[in-house]
Amino acid sequence: MPYLLFPQEAQFFRNVRRALTQLYQSARYGNLKPPVVVVFGDDEFLVQRVIQRLTDLLLPSEERQTALTVLEGKEATEVELAQALFEPTFGFQLTRRRAVILKSPAFLKEQSKRKREDLAWYRFLQKVPEGTYVLIALTEPPSNSQLNLLNEIALLVPLSKLRQQDLPEFVQMLAEQSAIRMDKAAVQELIERVGNDARQLATEIEKLALYIGVDGRVTVDIVRELVPSLAMDVFALMNAVVEGDAAKALRMLDGLLQRRESPMLILYLLARQFRFLLQARLLLDSKLISPALLHARSDAFRQQLEKIPEEVKERLPEDSRLNLLKQSPAVIRNFLLQARNFSRDQIVEALRLILDTDVGFKTGVDQGQQLALLILNLCRLRGEAERVAVSPAGQ
Repeated sequence: MPYLLFPQEAQFFRNVRRALTQLYQSARYGNLKPPVVVVFGDDEFLVQRVIQRLTDLLLPSEERQTALTVLEGKEATEVELAQALFEPTFGFQLTRRRAVILKSPAFLKEQSKRKREDLAWYRFLQKVPEGTYVLIALTEPPSNSQLNLLNEIALLVPLSKLRQQDLPEFVQMLAEQSAIRMDKAAVQELIERVGNDARQLATEIEKLALYIGVDGRVTVDIVRELVPSLAMDVFALMNAVVEGDAAKALRMLDGLLQRRESPMLILYLLARQFRFLLQARLLLDSKLISPALLHARSDAFRQQLEKIPEEVKERLPEDSRLNLLKQSPAVIRNFLLQARNFSRDQIVEALRLILDTDVGFKTGVDQGQQLALLILNLCRLRGEAERVAVSPAGQ
């Protein structure tokens, strides 16, 4: 049986979206061929989302109690699979279709220890009754032998983690599925508030859909009103620190603590911001981004980012959440502009202060007070930076 799309194609969400649209159309009309679909990838939420979407299209909500069977892990035995496929459940005569969902079935992990002719589940899935569909969700990378075996009896749907540049299209797809409209500014605001978290993006889209109603239009102001973001607030706090405005930064910190935000999470986000600053300083010191480009049009700035050598990119963290170049161009530009206000040594000193605060959190001293002291020290560093002549590399 064919792949819905090849794994190398699945690295680009646009290809995935196009392929899924066709798959969903087939499910809507009960034309899934073969009737066994295997969805696999390294993002558990995306895998489960596709399985849920297929289930919703195959079965009306009122039929799921009698027409849907879900087997997971050790519960997904060959005996249970046979029963789900071949033993009619009460009320099944009233439904047009039936679906069996297998989540990381245990029997699949055991297949490498047995000969093919001894695999009862393999024979069962070759003889799925008319009107019955089997959806298999694999959230751990399947082995090549497992894929080769499944490829003989199922349609394989590979999924990859979303890249930063894929997020706008992913959000638009979620909005369409929720029957709402979002303009580009609202989409970007949502991404900046939530980040590269597919599950949280979907949750926030559902909240927006409930608020705005079917066919409603979501604006930037609505996103700002309904989608709180500690990350955005710490980003604003960071701006105050970069400005050297200690009074403003302390007021913002107090506001976060008053609404019971976690001091540890605030500290983590501050550390992340300064790590981004250190990476931005590296790009500036390497003269990979000219001062003029920091104020250039977005398309020219994006083209310059694409020219950064691979050996430089390899020096940055692999984790997309900690890699500056895997953020949006607007975020990258902001950190490059901020980094001009600090030397490399000053950024390293800021990270040392953050580390000391992290250690101090474990001493029992009030964490809010420790954060306030940290903010004052960070603003002091900014003040020192203003008194030092800016080097040519920082221009």
